[in-house]
Amino acid sequence: MGGPYAITTTDQRGLIIITATLFMSWMCTMCLFRLHMRLTMNGPLGPDDLAAFVGSALGVSHVGAVMASVSYGFGRPLQHIAISEATNARKALYAADLLFLAGHSAAKVSVCLLLRRLGQVAKYVKWCNVTLIVIGLWALASILGIAVSWQPSSHWDLSRSVTDRNTGWKVLTSVDVVIEALLVGLSIFLVWDIHMPRKRKVAVICAFSTRTVIIIAVIVRQVYINRAFEEPHMPVRVSSAVIATEVLLHCSLMAATVPCIKPFIASFDTGWGQGTIRRGNSYFAMSIDSDSHHVPHLSGGIAEPEVSILGSAQSQDSQSLRQLITRREGELIPEFELIDMRRLRKQPRE
Repeated sequence: MGGPYAITTTDQRGLIIITATLFMSWMCTMCLFRLHMRLTMNGPLGPDDLAAFVGSALGVSHVGAVMASVSYGFGRPLQHIAISEATNARKALYAADLLFLAGHSAAKVSVCLLLRRLGQVAKYVKWCNVTLIVIGLWALASILGIAVSWQPSSHWDLSRSVTDRNTGWKVLTSVDVVIEALLVGLSIFLVWDIHMPRKRKVAVICAFSTRTVIIIAVIVRQVYINRAFEEPHMPVRVSSAVIATEVLLHCSLMAATVPCIKPFIASFDTGWGQGTIRRGNSYFAMSIDSDSHHVPHLSGGIAEPEVSILGSAQSQDSQSLRQLITRREGELIPEFELIDMRRLRKQPRE
């Protein structure tokens, strides 16, 4: 392969750069989608959004640290790197790992805060709070554990007698998997006892079940870390572990935004299979209640009084998902999703 960095079996710099920039660009695009939706469609910004944006900033910083490490020679055979440059490369990787843990934790917090905001049952909210505490403890323990157990100048220096440190990574990975499973479980708990069509329950669960992909990525990353410690004479194994870390971090941040992407898609929708009706600058989703199959009468993009519009000053930021799980005395409510609530309030009712 031509270019400034050739990808070979012993030189992985080009692959590291391609992976980092590609996944970072996708992650930043998702972050901009989320910001656009909150500012123009279903705002205001909530704590879950702020956590996602902080995580995105940490993800970009992580890539910066990885790039710095590559500039010092990381990804090349050790014999081709000067001792001073190798030390600087390890310091950059040290910072990259800490930023990874912080960013990955922020993605988890974002998902958990969104789940908590969508539910109102006391027991469910309690479990969300417990999960938030577990995430916080995991983040603190992982960051402090890596910061204390490694010295910046010897980070990922497998020529030293540090193979026992992989035990720490294994523990962190195990808890990481448990947390991701908890997040998926909370999405199931959210809709489990609600009287609503099964299709809509599946839609809510699927929106959050993208975290199962993160579980796979977490395990794959640990496999590469294990190989790095098992074959310390092959520094290329460390490059593979770093690449797996980049993929995990950015996929985790993107998965945190997936449950919020529906309003963005709806803004371009013309009714393809979802019963969406457009009137002017407003978007409504038709109810699928078996007792109501008619299209509501709309006047100037505003539903008549008998139409239930989900969204309020307190909850409009999560209405796109909350409208899937609303109930009243065990009965289904005809649901009409209004994306642009501000425009609705500006128009007079006829």
